[in-house]
Amino acid sequence: MSPSAPERTLTTEEFYALLGDVQDALVVTDPAGVVVYMNAAAAQLPGLLDSVASERGTLRLLDDARETFDVRTLDGRAVGDADRPLVRALRGESYRDAELLVKRAGDDDFRVYVFSSNQIAGDAPLGVLTVRDETDRWRSERRHRVAFEADRAPSVIARLSDLRIVEANEGMTALTGLAMNVLQEQILTELKPLHQSKDLNVAIEGLRGGARIHRLERRMLGADGSEVHVLISAQAIEVDGQACGIFTYIDLTDLEAAQLEQTETLKRLNAILLAHAAELGILDSLARTDSLTRLPNRRSLDDRLTGEIRRAARYGSMLAVLMLDLDHFKVVNDEHGHEVGDAALLAVARILTEAGRAPDMAGRWGGRGVHDDPPPQLRAGGPHRRLAGA
Repeated sequence: MSPSAPERTLTTEEFYALLGDVQDALVVTDPAGVVVYMNAAAAQLPGLLDSVASERGTLRLLDDARETFDVRTLDGRAVGDADRPLVRALRGESYRDAELLVKRAGDDDFRVYVFSSNQIAGDAPLGVLTVRDETDRWRSERRHRVAFEADRAPSVIARLSDLRIVEANEGMTALTGLAMNVLQEQILTELKPLHQSKDLNVAIEGLRGGARIHRLERRMLGADGSEVHVLISAQAIEVDGQACGIFTYIDLTDLEAAQLEQTETLKRLNAILLAHAAELGILDSLARTDSLTRLPNRRSLDDRLTGEIRRAARYGSMLAVLMLDLDHFKVVNDEHGHEVGDAALLAVARILTEAGRAPDMAGRWGGRGVHDDPPPQLRAGGPHRRLAGA
């Protein structure tokens, strides 16, 4: 049996070289608080140790910690000198992940640091303090929380690991009828579903991978037991160091009812407009048609004559206009009555309509008891005689 290899102790240089690879800020102090080692991350830590590292001579971290910094809990309560993480580390305490707000005198904003402390045994025990800057994460989480609390839309925050709801807003309690403490015992996928949705589980898997959920439709039971149609949107956030998602539920029930009412209103409006258009068409027809013979009246004849005269002038073509007068028509009315006279006019109108060609137009220029001159368009065309309107 070969003798065991002799134990080898790391040299100071090797030990410090090993610590230099640590990504978090790391400071090694002796019992008096004198810094014996500081890695590059500690020397660059904004607002905490960067000013200390720039000094020359002996660095006494304890004195600097007591005089320079304002330390508070995340909810804003001041931390006394004896409970500050640097002091606790120098007292020989071991602890992990103490999350605190720290602001150096003269700075405007607090930063969020996570402190951990350990001891290295020896004749002169050394304290090892690590500091991790979580300011960006904390600010991002804080923004999401503020938006979450202010949002009137039903929303929950759920862990992505097990989909357990950790927070809910008032909108969600109103939608589901569940109290806050009851909601925080629910699993997101089992939150009063009307039916299980595979799409939701697929979307959550995408959320775990960094994607976002946009407008995922789901039907669930509302507070009164009725069916509620919702759209779910979500994004991933980190809450207290855990991967979570903010899930917002948009209730479409009222929107769908409003859209249905709007559709019915539009249908009624369209029916009214169509009826109105039909009425306008009838009125226009009545305004341009002789009420007895149903032939175009004087207004229609004026428009047609104006157009035909312009067309003939433009192309140098001939234009023919024939005006008829029923002689002694008054005698018919006087001796036989107006009904017989009306029948005679209807017969003449039918004869003219049937005898005319497709492009011709027969119309009634005058009316009962009316004596009208020919239109002014025809007066320059030659002699004419006064016609009694039939």
